[in-house]
Amino acid sequence: MNGTGGTEPPGGGGVPPEQPQSRQGDYSAPGLGAPTPPVPPAGPPQDSPPAETGGGQPPYQPPPVPPQPVPGAVVELTGPVAGPGAGMPPAAAVPPVAPVVVAQPKRRRGGAIFTAIVAGLIGALIVLLVMPAIFGVNPYDLVRGKIRKAVSNPQNNVSRQSTNVVSPTQGATDVTAIAKKVTPSVVNINVTTAPQTTNPFTLTTPQEGTGSGVIYTSDGYIITNNHVVSDAQDITVTLASGEELKGKKVGADPDNDIAVVKIDKTSLPPIEIGNSDNLVVGQLVVAVGSPLGFEQTVTAGIISALHRALGATSSNGQTTNILTDLIQTDAPINPGNSGGALCDGNARLIGINTLIASQSGGSVGIGFAIPINTAKQVADDLIAGRPVSHPYIGVLGQTVSQSIAQRYNLPVSQGAYVTRVVPGSPADKAGIKAGDIIVGIDGKPVKSMDDVIARVRTHGVGDKVSVTYYSGGSKKTTQLTLAEKPTTLPQQ
Repeated sequence: MNGTGGTEPPGGGGVPPEQPQSRQGDYSAPGLGAPTPPVPPAGPPQDSPPAETGGGQPPYQPPPVPPQPVPGAVVELTGPVAGPGAGMPPAAAVPPVAPVVVAQPKRRRGGAIFTAIVAGLIGALIVLLVMPAIFGVNPYDLVRGKIRKAVSNPQNNVSRQSTNVVSPTQGATDVTAIAKKVTPSVVNINVTTAPQTTNPFTLTTPQEGTGSGVIYTSDGYIITNNHVVSDAQDITVTLASGEELKGKKVGADPDNDIAVVKIDKTSLPPIEIGNSDNLVVGQLVVAVGSPLGFEQTVTAGIISALHRALGATSSNGQTTNILTDLIQTDAPINPGNSGGALCDGNARLIGINTLIASQSGGSVGIGFAIPINTAKQVADDLIAGRPVSHPYIGVLGQTVSQSIAQRYNLPVSQGAYVTRVVPGSPADKAGIKAGDIIVGIDGKPVKSMDDVIARVRTHGVGDKVSVTYYSGGSKKTTQLTLAEKPTTLPQQ
């Protein structure tokens, strides 16, 4: 191994006398295995005292022992050097001895390097094993590369205790926050009907009923169901604060089961309106109303289905109306919830609760609400004094089922079988006849007669729609213009 700053091997020769010099790391000084440089002949030193006279041989004086060089240090030999020939005539001048550098032997240098390497390996091993353990990492997993896989997965960087998985459509999941925001905008509606007589000798007592309503505007307009106030003689509205006010029916639309009631009060808290066109099945919903007369009742559930069509029935079992595009929910709804709010996870109104499906008359987890987009359009027309528009195509029919299709050898197993066409109606003008089967409107499939009603009600009077139908086994498509439904015609 080469010394620091030198290129000669250990034990190398000295510097020639004519060029005395000293270099750090030069291996010209005596060392292990290096030959002793020759001693020049003794002569009278320049500064030594005169020898004693008397003609005799002076006694022998050993040369002074030079100081032992310290390894790695520069030692200068400046004193006179005397040898066995001291006192003899000078044979030659003693050349000056060059300063030398004594380097460490190679064996000791190699040992230090080996020690440094071992110490470095031990230090690296300590860092590899101890440091990961300090930060809660298994050193064995670190060596096998498992920790790299864990860090590359973002889910492993999240504490399991703080993980909260929320559906993108769910919004806020705290029902208490929804209830706190919604309940001030929901009212209780008590109605009293006029006495009715069944014969000249019998007079029935007035009937009372309870429903719910939603504050639509801050100046006192309230949305509720038509069937809540349809026969009402007196209407009393109770606010969330407990204040009771007289109400007046502004207008009603039996086809959509929506009515508007007005109270004489301002600075009311209107409910925030949502968008019922963006709903999805499984979404969190909260119902607020007065079931069985218990005001400000809050129940929660999910949307269990969309676009339901259902026939509303009277107390005697007669079907009075067909409601379409309903929101189905399993949030408990009971008599008295009618006209109340169905809200999403962000406390926005998405529906007006209207019906339940039950054999016992109580909630079994199947309730229905009118989409707010429909209710809002109807309410705006009623408040503005405009007639509510009801477009129609002018057909009556029934739903085609698999069994009916097989029994009558129909060309399709789904659709709306036309049993009657109103003379002069849009369908009559387009060439549709009784016995035809409607299977599509505007490119969307029609699986039932309720689908026909629902598709038509998404349009307005004067809109053009395309109707696909089977006639005599042949598939046809025609266009027709929707017209306003006459009030004297039966329900579609």
